[in-house]
Formats: sequence, C-alpha cells, structure tokens
Amino acid sequence: MLGLLAGTSHADLRSFTHTYEPNTMPAGATAIELWHTQSQATWKADTTQAFEQKIEVEHGITDCWDMAFYTTLRQNTEAGSPGALSFHAASVETRVRLAPHGAWPVDVVMYGELGKDFGASVYEAEGKVLLGREFGNVITALNLIGAVEFGKNVPEAEIELGYALGASYQFSPKVRAGGELFGEVEIEAGELGLSAGPSLSLAPSDKFWVTATAGFGISEADAFSARILMGLEL
Repeated sequence: MLGLLAGTSHADLRSFTHTYEPNTMPAGATAIELWHTQSQATWKADTTQAFEQKIEVEHGITDCWDMAFYTTLRQNTEAGSPGALSFHAASVETRVRLAPHGAWPVDVVMYGELGKDFGASVYEAEGKVLLGREFGNVITALNLIGAVEFGKNVPEAEIELGYALGASYQFSPKVRAGGELFGEVEIEAGELGLSAGPSLSLAPSDKFWVTATAGFGISEADAFSARILMGLEL
C-alpha cells in the first residue's frame, strides 16, 4: 500500500479502456500497449464469444502531436467450438492536442485513424473528438466518434456513429477507479447501443500501467465484455 501511495509520472496513463482522455504522448516518448478484449453475445452457455488482441506502438512527435501503429488479431467461437486466431487488420492513428492542458475550460484532442482489413479491399476511416476535464481528483472524458468503411469489397459505404463517456476518481497517482458508458448509434434503425460498467486503473511502476473495464450490455449490445489494456513506456 505504501508503494501504491507513492507519486509517479506516466506519458499516456489510461483511466478507461473504451474512452480516450484528451492526452498525447510527450515529444520523443515511446510506449507499447497491449489490448485484450473478450465478449459474449448473450448469457447462454452456447452463445457466440469473441476475442480481440491489439498490439500498438505509439510515439510522440511533439508535445501536442503523436502517432501510433497497431495490428489487430481476432478469434470467434461458435457454439463452443473455437475458430482460429487470425490477423484481422493493420491501422495507423494520430492525435493532435488543440491547446495546452488546462488552457481551455475543456481539453480537446482530435483523433484520426485509418485501417485496412487483411485479404480484402476493406478500409476504415475513423475520427474522434476527445473531450475532458479534471475536477480535483475527479477525471472525466467524453468521446464523439464517427467511422466509415469503404473499398471494393464494401457493398455500401455507411457512416457509423459512436460514443464513450467515462468518470474516474484518482485515489493516488497509482490508483484510479470509476466507470464507463459506451456504444453505437444506429440512426436509420433508431437504435442506441449502450454498455456500462466499472473501470480500474493501476500503475505499479513509473513505466508500466494496467487498466480494465467490465461492460454489461443494457441495450443493443453484447451481454458482457471485458477489456484490459497494458502500457509499457520505453
């Protein structure tokens, strides 16, 4: 406990796993992040389950601009029979901070991402507006998300909308706990996907942190999902 109460400094410590805080990597800093996500469609024993693993390397170009590259692996299980783990896509992302931290009433970072599926002419472009503000030890963040798939193997390009909202309390520089709301918006169908659950962030050392979220489907979403992020700063 004495170790957890000690102060520490991190380049891109995450309080949540679905909600990005409006942060960027410092100039010259590099980190490796591992994303581990598992989900199940319903609570039935023979329900479809999914696994996704992302391996990300991010680097700070300047103190307000960073870039990252990551690969995504996926595996699905149908009726208790696991499929093969396979390479799904490669993506590049960038984040740009519009003003120094605390200069505006709300911190703002613009996020852009471009990815390509393996073995098919399927591309995905995604943009996010990352908003956040800290109230003492309370950390809040809101993400507004828009994405579109395009390519020869995409029958029709459609814009997909999403959101993520998180709030967390910093008990010490190494311990944060809170919760998240996240999901997608289907405008044509008039449906709102919504999942919610608790989040926990731990930073055992000044070079390593772990953040986890358990998500429970409330409407138009998987019954349960669990995501763990691990960050290692080089």
